[in-house]
Amino acid sequence: MADRLDGNFEKAIDLLLGCKGRVMISGIGKSGQIARKIAATFSSTGTPAFYIHPTEGIHGDIGMVLSGDVAIIISKSGDTEEVIKLLPIFRRLDVPVIAITGDKNSPLAEEADVILDSSVEFEACPLDLVPTSSTTAALVMGDALAVVLLELRGFTANDFSFIHPGGALGRKLIKVADLMHTGPELPIVAQSAGFREMLVEMTTKRFGLALVVDSQGRLTGIFT
Repeated sequence: MADRLDGNFEKAIDLLLGCKGRVMISGIGKSGQIARKIAATFSSTGTPAFYIHPTEGIHGDIGMVLSGDVAIIISKSGDTEEVIKLLPIFRRLDVPVIAITGDKNSPLAEEADVILDSSVEFEACPLDLVPTSSTTAALVMGDALAVVLLELRGFTANDFSFIHPGGALGRKLIKVADLMHTGPELPIVAQSAGFREMLVEMTTKRFGLALVVDSQGRLTGIFT
């Protein structure tokens, strides 16, 4: 696949970098699953993107696409009816189309502004039918776009942690400062406070404890 990161790939990068809106990614069947994954990767690396199922698209969901967006269409054959029906809408909205396809002479390729070749000699399936090698090739192309965009945008680990606070990756990047509570959020009572006041502070702040401080604000004890 490395030899396919050519001038067309650069054109696709230029379109995506210049996108003033969001990136709409679409595909059907197994190509649709790859499109969903690429949209998720784009969104988590600094390029806002979303997925539209072609069938839902031609029944109204294409209304999410606006002038200023860029469309990426994934199709091995480049001749899927539902996908082809989307193209006139993109033209009317002046939305450029990047095609990731296995057939550079297909109807999709003919209408696309940029063609990214994801063709394979044969599928890994012994019947040469089940999308395997072809979906892998499309995914590689999509991930390559995401990584290049990430680098060109100067996307950092801090940026990633900001939009990915959950899971093992989020825990790996998050800092104590991102989790700690300070100031009025804390259940703080003075040494001279009554028991009732302390209980109110504990239950209001919901930490299960109260921090006891002296007249200078120094911690002198914890009540739990």
